[in-house]
Amino acid sequence: MTQVIEGFIIGLAGLTTHMTRSLLTMLGIIVGVAAVIAMMAIGSGAKEETRRQIEAYGATTLFVRSVKLPQEKLQKAKRALSVGLAVSDGEYLQEIFPFVVGVAPEAMFDEKIRYRGREPKGQLVGVDPRYFSLTGQQTTRGRLLLQQDVDEFRRVCVLGPQLARELFVQEDALGKSVRVGSLRLTVVGVTRRSMDQHDEGAPRPGQQGQGNGALAIKSREVARDLYIPISLMLTAFPRFKENSDSDADPTYHRIKELIVKVDRPQSVAVAKQAITKVLLRRHGQADDFEVVAPLEILEQSKKAQEIFNLVMALIAGLSLVVGGIGIMNIMLATVTERTREIGVRRAMGATQMDILIQFLMEATVISVTGGLLGIVMGVGIARIVGIVLGWRTITTVFSIALAFGVSVVVGILFGLFPARVAAQMDPIAALRYE
Repeated sequence: MTQVIEGFIIGLAGLTTHMTRSLLTMLGIIVGVAAVIAMMAIGSGAKEETRRQIEAYGATTLFVRSVKLPQEKLQKAKRALSVGLAVSDGEYLQEIFPFVVGVAPEAMFDEKIRYRGREPKGQLVGVDPRYFSLTGQQTTRGRLLLQQDVDEFRRVCVLGPQLARELFVQEDALGKSVRVGSLRLTVVGVTRRSMDQHDEGAPRPGQQGQGNGALAIKSREVARDLYIPISLMLTAFPRFKENSDSDADPTYHRIKELIVKVDRPQSVAVAKQAITKVLLRRHGQADDFEVVAPLEILEQSKKAQEIFNLVMALIAGLSLVVGGIGIMNIMLATVTERTREIGVRRAMGATQMDILIQFLMEATVISVTGGLLGIVMGVGIARIVGIVLGWRTITTVFSIALAFGVSVVVGILFGLFPARVAAQMDPIAALRYE
């Protein structure tokens, strides 16, 4: 034990003598540990958010989502007079299926939201009162959208709390007017941050890059949503107006998704098949939509997350290996540079084990210090990613312990060879070394 402590002190003194070289040596370890912690935090956060989102919507919810078609299929869809999902699709589903207890249409896109020179990031979402009922969204101030707002195309809006805070800072948002595109909207309410009301600032499922029935999840911060009557959105914004070249029903507008609620979990599988069959018929057999259940989203996201975690683990592992190789190379150079010192120590009675422990401790100190700095860096990166992207990240004790433990093992393994080279050096040859 005394040998280890003495070797640690001597090794630490040697590293502090060449501080810059030591920092450069541990850079690979720092990056590797930071990568492991940050990636596991992001992955754990995404997994937890997906689980929470599924619980928020419940096991009786289905999503009917519009799908971006390739050009060939798009032309076929146009010939079938289909331009995607419509509000009328949802109304038809609720009319013909007794197991459908509620349908809420949803349209969304990014639009500039302004108030007195402020222009925070936000998402414009067109909904009706059924949306808030099905998602469980509530307000902290004011009210939600009413059916009368939808029927009368009222220019009113409900803000997410983060968007309200960034737009109005310390002002009361209620009754104020914000500009969205060319419209002026009056704020009538401010929502809670999360739809299940269990967590502050939680995102919810959205969509991105769908096609060929594949499903993707994009976490979107509902705290930055701006809700307006869907009737206003479909008529006031050009991208939602019906194509003038189409002979389709003028009420058949393009929306992003339909949220469908069925009477019981056992109805989900049957409902999915029935809804798909009916909508294919309504859309002229154009598969410009997909029907998915939250549990399917969860399963697919789990598989994607496993692949993501594996790839990130390999990348982080390679970073640690590179860091270990860096330690070995620098330690070999250090052994050569300090050959006379090794000879002097051996001449004064130091054993091969003393020399081995000394250089092994130097490598260990490098890896331990690099690991500690990597932990700080990794936690910081995870938090920054969470803030910038609006994702919830979860840094666990396990991820920190794993990354730190691996870094220490890497330091010891890659420091062992240079330490043995130093320990097996001939004392007489070492003293004669110039």
